[in-house]
Amino acid sequence: MGRGGSLYPPLVCPFPSAPFCSIMLSGALACWAPDLGRARSIEAGSAEPTPPRIGRVMSRIYVALDLETTGLDPEHDAIIEIGAVKFRDDEVLDTWSSLVRPPRPIPYKIQHLTGISQEEVDRAPPLRSLVGPLLRFVKDHPIVGHNVSFDLRFLNRQGLFLHNSAIDTFELAGILLPHAARYSLGRLAEELGISFPTRHRALEDALATKDLFLALLRSASQLPLSVIREINRLAARVDWPLRQVFRDLERDKARFAFAGSIGQQLLAKGALGGEGFLGPLPEEGRPLRPAPRKRPLDVDELAAMLEEGGAFAERFPGYEYRPQQVAMLRAVAEALNRGEHLLVEAATGVGKSMAYLIPAVHFAVQNGEHVVISTNTINLQDQLFRKDIPDLQRILPFEFKAALLKGRSNYICLRRLAALRHRGDLSPDEMRVLAKILVWLPSTVTGDRGELFLPTPQERAIWGLVASDPENCLAERCPYRRQGKCFFYRARRQAEGAHLIVVNHALLLSDVAVENRVLPEYRYLIVDEAHHLEDATTQQLSFAVDQGRIEWLL
Repeated sequence: MGRGGSLYPPLVCPFPSAPFCSIMLSGALACWAPDLGRARSIEAGSAEPTPPRIGRVMSRIYVALDLETTGLDPEHDAIIEIGAVKFRDDEVLDTWSSLVRPPRPIPYKIQHLTGISQEEVDRAPPLRSLVGPLLRFVKDHPIVGHNVSFDLRFLNRQGLFLHNSAIDTFELAGILLPHAARYSLGRLAEELGISFPTRHRALEDALATKDLFLALLRSASQLPLSVIREINRLAARVDWPLRQVFRDLERDKARFAFAGSIGQQLLAKGALGGEGFLGPLPEEGRPLRPAPRKRPLDVDELAAMLEEGGAFAERFPGYEYRPQQVAMLRAVAEALNRGEHLLVEAATGVGKSMAYLIPAVHFAVQNGEHVVISTNTINLQDQLFRKDIPDLQRILPFEFKAALLKGRSNYICLRRLAALRHRGDLSPDEMRVLAKILVWLPSTVTGDRGELFLPTPQERAIWGLVASDPENCLAERCPYRRQGKCFFYRARRQAEGAHLIVVNHALLLSDVAVENRVLPEYRYLIVDEAHHLEDATTQQLSFAVDQGRIEWLL
């Protein structure tokens, strides 16, 4: 397809009581709660859910359409292939495709991407001779495409399909699949098990788009009726391209809510969705109690885990013994035992995270202490929390708890969300973000923005309207906090009971700035990617003013 992310102020030590141990890892450094960020199935009277029935949304005739072009700019580039698939539910009613002779040569990279040669398009008809057949094929049916606005920009310039409704599977997938790793047509097809052997040819891409659209509709049909109704209520006065899809889904869902088991009927009607569309939240842990006397680590025993024939070699096929990793683990363990500062510089590929995680978690569990681990970015936080720590949890013979803490604006505020839902003058961008949030809420246990797909600056700005914010917080007067449903305060309370607390440098330094009121009291700190800490300190503990801001304040 033709388309598709000095001088520094003195740093006052914020860590109150000795012994304090900080371990700074320089160079390329960068009850564990299982990931519950998926919707739970509800069983009531039946082991298997009733399969989705065909309804209004599936019985309509749609046309999946895709173009191949010489580039991305409809002002200067040209169409070289058109593919279209007319379908109703799983039935393909007809297909239409043609190469197109462009008024300019095809760039080599486009020939390489699509496999379409200049010789082939030189023998093809020009676009003007294809307009009539294409119009007769598509008629006034809704057009389905992946990033469909790209295709329509090229076609609208020719006066085509100016009034057809358009459904973007990229947008629909962003709403219905908040946990997808990528949202390209190829990656979504892989995740959903859709056959897609030939890519970047118009007809094959249109067939894959058709299959993706049907898979998304079946996913949408499993949403609670309460969520679908709320989306439709919000969309009633918004010019939103997906409005008709969700209206049809509501009619189908309401009609089929009278079939199936009692539990399925309740789920379809939204009766089991929970207040505010929230799913079940896990119980919060108890704060740690430090041991009366510090128990030192057995350094040799920990090092043996990474030796040849050790626990890691037995558990992970292909494990490679690295002497530098074992040496680093020993140094970290000794520093924890002695309450000393340690500076480590290690090359890429040493396995630094496990070299500090193994002694850190053993020390924290043995002594009832928090060990704070700070990384440079939120992405590295997530990698540590969702990959490295679970790997360690599977290896160790004892349980431990880890918590992921991010800045306050990363957590949704349910009270601000309710205010936005009842505002009444939503834009299409706001409607799209609200639909994503409403679909995601029943499955999240963290309320973390990182679980949502918000690819554009506009969507990220709209998140700011519902994000937790100290200036808008009612604290103890907030009904959601009193009910234990404030995600920000839940994260803080979970950190109080965690052995490992994973933060980023910005949050670590925010805790410094407010005199340790962000993180639970701790005495042991590991700074991963410490070579970024100086820049993070400058950015976090300084501010900038400009003339425009001063004039606005005045």
